[in-house]
Amino acid sequence: MRRCQVILCSAQGMTVQEVAKLTLLSEYHIRELIRTFNDKGLEAMRPRKPGKPHPKLTEEEKASVAHFAQIPPRVLGYPFNSWSLSKLKDAIEERKVIGGNKTISDECIRLILEGRGISYQRTKTWKESKDPEFDIKKEDQGAEGEGEGLQERRRLLVR
Repeated sequence: MRRCQVILCSAQGMTVQEVAKLTLLSEYHIRELIRTFNDKGLEAMRPRKPGKPHPKLTEEEKASVAHFAQIPPRVLGYPFNSWSLSKLKDAIEERKVIGGNKTISDECIRLILEGRGISYQRTKTWKESKDPEFDIKKEDQGAEGEGEGLQERRRLLVR
């Protein structure tokens, strides 16, 4: 509607600045509309269609994504313990889980997982050690900073 209004105002001899005040559009946009109208005629007045939508995933492909998300990354040879949506997206596309040259967005993966009751939350990271006494040392180190009361409660909980 505004595109037509811009062309009509221009045909009546109004300046770009006057049209801008009337239509609340930028002067640059008004000049582009007039230029396009002069080149293409009425075709310039039709709204442009948006780009093609991403291909829809079938239920089978969605099930494959959900199944793949439940496989620990280490099992598949990745050097991390849990999936982030972006890492999961990259792995799905790399291994062609959804077939062909289809791509999938992080948000699409999140919605698929949410729809199947699988939640992804940031996990707390922890350090692992190959030391057989790691757990004992870790507990000793944590107990050093605690008061007597906390150490006693911890002993009671462990028993």
